[in-house]
Amino acid sequence: MMLRTQHACLRNSMTVNDPKFESIVLQAQALGPRERSDFVRKACGADETLLSRVLLVLSEDDPVAWDDIEGESVTGIAVEPIEGQRLGPYRVLRKLGSGGMGDVYLAERADEEYQQRVAIKLVRAGAFTPQIQSRLRTERQILAKLQHPNIARLLDGGRAPDGTPYLVMEYIEGDPIDVYCDQRRLSLDERIALVRTVCAAVHYAHQNLIVHRDLKPSNILITPGGEVKLLDFGIAKLLDTRHSAHTLTVTHMDYRIMTPAHASPEQVRGDTITTASDIYVLGVLLFELLSGRKPFQLVGSRLTDMERIICEQEPPLPSAMIDRAAQESPDVLASIVTCRSTTTTRLRRDLRGDLDNIVLMAMRKNPLRRYQSAEQLSADLEHHLAGEPVLATRDSWLYRTRKFVARHTLPVTLSAVAVLLLATFAVITFIQARHIARERDVVAAERSRAEQVSSFLVELFQLSDPSKSRGNQVTARELLDIGARRVNVGLADQPETRATLLGTIGRVYSSLGLYPDAVGLLEEALGSSIAIHGPEHEEVAAAMVALGGVLCEQGKLDDCERQLSAALAMQQKLQGPTAIEIAPTLLAYAKLSQQRGALDVAEKYYEGSLALYRRNGQERSTEAASAMNDMAGLYVYRSDFARAETLYRAALDIDRQTLGQDHPQVAMHVHDIAVALQMQGKLPEAEPLYAESTQMLRRILGPTHPSTLDALANYGRYLRRSGDLDHAEQVLSDVLANDRIARGPQHAFVGHDLVSLANVRLDQGNFAGAEQDLRAALAIYKEALPAEHPYVASALSALGRAELGQGNAMAAEKTLLQAIAMAERSLAPGSAPVMVARNVLGQSLYAQGRLPEAASLLNATYQTIVTTQGEDAALARQTRAALAQIGATSR
Repeated sequence: MMLRTQHACLRNSMTVNDPKFESIVLQAQALGPRERSDFVRKACGADETLLSRVLLVLSEDDPVAWDDIEGESVTGIAVEPIEGQRLGPYRVLRKLGSGGMGDVYLAERADEEYQQRVAIKLVRAGAFTPQIQSRLRTERQILAKLQHPNIARLLDGGRAPDGTPYLVMEYIEGDPIDVYCDQRRLSLDERIALVRTVCAAVHYAHQNLIVHRDLKPSNILITPGGEVKLLDFGIAKLLDTRHSAHTLTVTHMDYRIMTPAHASPEQVRGDTITTASDIYVLGVLLFELLSGRKPFQLVGSRLTDMERIICEQEPPLPSAMIDRAAQESPDVLASIVTCRSTTTTRLRRDLRGDLDNIVLMAMRKNPLRRYQSAEQLSADLEHHLAGEPVLATRDSWLYRTRKFVARHTLPVTLSAVAVLLLATFAVITFIQARHIARERDVVAAERSRAEQVSSFLVELFQLSDPSKSRGNQVTARELLDIGARRVNVGLADQPETRATLLGTIGRVYSSLGLYPDAVGLLEEALGSSIAIHGPEHEEVAAAMVALGGVLCEQGKLDDCERQLSAALAMQQKLQGPTAIEIAPTLLAYAKLSQQRGALDVAEKYYEGSLALYRRNGQERSTEAASAMNDMAGLYVYRSDFARAETLYRAALDIDRQTLGQDHPQVAMHVHDIAVALQMQGKLPEAEPLYAESTQMLRRILGPTHPSTLDALANYGRYLRRSGDLDHAEQVLSDVLANDRIARGPQHAFVGHDLVSLANVRLDQGNFAGAEQDLRAALAIYKEALPAEHPYVASALSALGRAELGQGNAMAAEKTLLQAIAMAERSLAPGSAPVMVARNVLGQSLYAQGRLPEAASLLNATYQTIVTTQGEDAALARQTRAALAQIGATSR
């Protein structure tokens, strides 16, 4: 993950001819973390200048050293070298570094699939405790959830042959942010620009309810190309209500996963960790990058002194640290100034004022008085760079005037000679003040809304507390039902929060297959969004897309199209035709078109959705993988099974890396690959994938979830293809019964289940039972689907076979001709449904004695029947028998 190089400017400062200084540094570097602190403090004695210079060279911000302050340490346990060994598809090359619970190694792909270097975090031998296991699982879940260009990605995970768990992460080749800045002698403005990029990544994590908690320089790498990468979410925290009343002196476990030099007062005290904790640490980072010094001197202090310093002592002004460095160590100050490409006087002047105030506001002891978000801190830094007023500086007429004059020197000078320009200046100043006030109001409103959502969710999940549930188990469905009721009752006076929660709960209902409940909540969320934002707004369009998708799942295709059409037009008008927000809308439109049988239209929308993901750099996102998966389903319709398999495998590769193995979307990809293999006649390859995917879906989603039922329906068709007709009939009968409950008796997929069951009965010779199922399916299709949908053509083809099996060859011929004409208008002429219908037509012509016509059709379709249904399938056997009889008759 990280290649750490020596700090160039500080390396220069070491070359000063000072034997005592060099001796202390060399001896300290040879010591372990436990002994180093005491040695340095005793060796330097009362010489604060010497102590400061030594500490600048030694790495004083390693959490492992804090592990060893008191309590047991695992760092001394012997570890068997693993260089050269394989972990899954990776070969370990060399060790990159160590952390509090394990080691990080550089590795490369060893399976020759493709070339890739990765960083593998491996739990150290002896440290594999339940707490470490839990922390590793937490880190894996956190990293899988975060998809941001400035956050190192989780690629894979697994266990070594001895059971030791490991994580596979993106390998970042770069320098810590402080080293990078000093080596390149970046100016203050350039350093601030890098911190703003860090703020953007941290704000993204906060939006996903994740606090990093360890934003020290070594966890922020800059690549040679200048790209910022945020590392090591190993001690990150998901926001919840877990509190700790422990203090620094007694909370040894918390201390083991914290870097005190970059820890907030609430972390040290063991208070509740919020996003404000990361704001404090960003302030510490900014302090160091700007002034070249740490705000507090902690190394060598006792634990109780550290707690008092961090929690009670106010940090000095960054500009004051320059004066202190000038008094204590001119050599160190010279290095600091050189590394910032400036002079002492200019550095002191640039830090004084706004930058001092910004840093101190971020580092306030009271979390409520800090910046309310990383985004707000970044905005204040941007205002400083632009010479505009900042929130951290007390707002006054004199201050605003000074900032304005600095930005507009010439206009203000000219205005001194004209009363009109003076009046204009006053108006502009007033408008700026109003603008800043509005920004503060917006930020305050956003924070209030986030706190209301957090409070609501915390209160809701507390219902699982046995003291509140009185020992009863509370299911996810019950939590959702309670949440929906509380949103309507308890948040009537908070319309924006209410709309957000209604939409969220509605989407969760949809993911559980509870479509009627989902529609009701999403309709309320849409109405609330319109009331808040007006009829045309990005939030309104997003609410329409969510509602349209659920209506489509219900089979209400006209209602779905109205919502999606209005949303797409609104998004294109407000955000432009290439906005990434349009990609999900195009995907929903593609699925709607496919469900209606308009396959060419569907393909156009699929391609448009994938093109937007590529254009916006998200071609390997989970959303893009969903689009690939659905487009592959279109190719299955068209019998292009090889192309479908390729897309299914691409989607599976993306989602396994981003979502992990145990995710329903991954299970569906595995299942879809099984279907594609089956349709190509590769039954031995398909069988284990069917078993794996159906087992996963039953466990993750439950046996009656619509996605599980769809997978079981495909499995039933596989059993028919394998010749296990009795088992196939049992599976498909269960699917039909459950689908009638889950989706409603008139849903198109219920008709599809009836057709699948009828095909099994046709192979069993139960032609009357099959005809009854097929006519029931056609009645459903008549209400739920367009008249010439491919589903209708497949049902008519099977009906013709049922009629032929009951001796009515002429009626079968009429039905089959209708099925063939319909299928050829919506599918490729050589697709499987068309060829099956032609084969059965050949059978009906053979029954009527029209042997030459029958032979032509049967010969042309036989190979397709064998490929898609197998040599032992009923149609294949009947075809061979008919052709043999026709040959004998012609002789």
